[in-house]
Parts: sequence; C-alpha cells; structure tokens
Amino acid sequence: MHNMTIRSVQLLLGTLALAFSVGVKADTTYSAVGAGWYSNAGEHVEFNDNYSVGGAQSGYTLNNYFLFDLSGVSGPITGAILRVYNPDTPVSPGFPFGYTSSDPTENYALFDVSTATADLVAGYGVGSLVGQAIFSDLGSGQNFGMYTASLADNGKFVEISLNASGVAALNAAHGMFAVGGKITTLDAVVNRESLFVSGFLSTAGSNAPQLVISSVPEPAGSALFVAGLGLVGLAASRRAARVA
Repeated sequence: MHNMTIRSVQLLLGTLALAFSVGVKADTTYSAVGAGWYSNAGEHVEFNDNYSVGGAQSGYTLNNYFLFDLSGVSGPITGAILRVYNPDTPVSPGFPFGYTSSDPTENYALFDVSTATADLVAGYGVGSLVGQAIFSDLGSGQNFGMYTASLADNGKFVEISLNASGVAALNAAHGMFAVGGKITTLDAVVNRESLFVSGFLSTAGSNAPQLVISSVPEPAGSALFVAGLGLVGLAASRRAARVA
C-alpha cells in the first residue's frame, strides 16, 4: 500500500508538470512597425523611420517614438525590453552619428503616448500646432523607463527595461502600442546633444528597433485535460489500494 501511495503521488506530479509546462515564461521579440521623430517646431516627415532624438543640426529639438503591433501577444506580460540600435557610421565623412554629445553621458527617458496611432504617423510641417502637441506628448506623461547613454553605446543596441508602469501599459494595449522618448539632460548647446543620429535608420533589417516581451502563456485546454486524467488515475489507484 505504501508503494501504491508513492506511485500515485509520482503520477500526479508528472501530469501536473506536463499540464503546466506551457505556462513557463517565454520571450518573444517584436520588430517596430513604425518609428520617427517630431521637432519642437511641430515637424514630422511621414514614412520617415529616422528616430534620432535630442538636438538636430537644424537647431530644433527632437523627441522620438516607436510603434509596435502586439495583437499576437497571448498571456500576461511580465516584463519588456526596448532595444534600439545606436549607429556608428556617418551618412558622409564629417557628419555626426550615434551619440554626439560633448558631455560624458545623457539621460534618455521613455514615456507613454496618448496620441492616436493615425495621428502619430501622419505628416506635419514646421509650425504645425498638432505636431507641436505630439512633440510634447512624446516627452511627457507617465515614465516607462530610463537609460544613461554615452559614446560607448555607438554601434550597439541600447537596451531599456520598461518599468512597472510600462509593463502595465503593455498589458492594457491589446494591439498597437507606442512609446515616446526624449533626452532629459539637454542644455543650451542642443545641436551637440543627440542619440541615435544617422541617415540610415529604419524599421526594417537586423538593426530595426525591437521590443522583447516576457509573457506567461495561459495553460492550454489539452494540458488541463491531461491534468484531469492524472487526478482520475490517482483516485482509481487509491480505490484499488483500499480494496486490496
């Protein structure tokens, strides 16, 4: 009878392990479906994937954004990392690229985006009040994370872990999810304090911005069925032991 009890427990543990193995945390990488910058003058070039941020050569200040389609995410999201490539190649000799600040570090922060997706990806000219409002939206509101950038980040993916507020927003997204960004440590010499500067930035290819999501899939119905069979088997074994 003692051996029967041990075998019953082993059967139960085995079926439960099988049933809930599908609930182990898994990481999925999503490439951005859109990205870009807005200037403080309200300019945004439609279909331009350049996501430079900070002081532009034009003298304007840029905030940026990244857009992801999360409609395929299943199960609760437990964590996320935004990966953004910081270039190390100039458009032409002498042009700035990557991290351009004369300061040793600059702080880059992520924020929630309240602007509707259709408005976010639309084009606006210099002086647009709508564009100026979106510029402000990308660099204010709920903070989703922070990164301290430096020259050492050139030629690498900058990785920013989303905080609890960012993860909560991801779980509430159910589709398109946008995140805005700005350099929070700009001083008067804005044209020398930039990040992600290049003319080759794109949402296509191996260097596209990425969102790595950690989630726990819901247990599949078939797995729960297997667990149920295990419980039935345990009950049958115990009845057989009592009869013996």
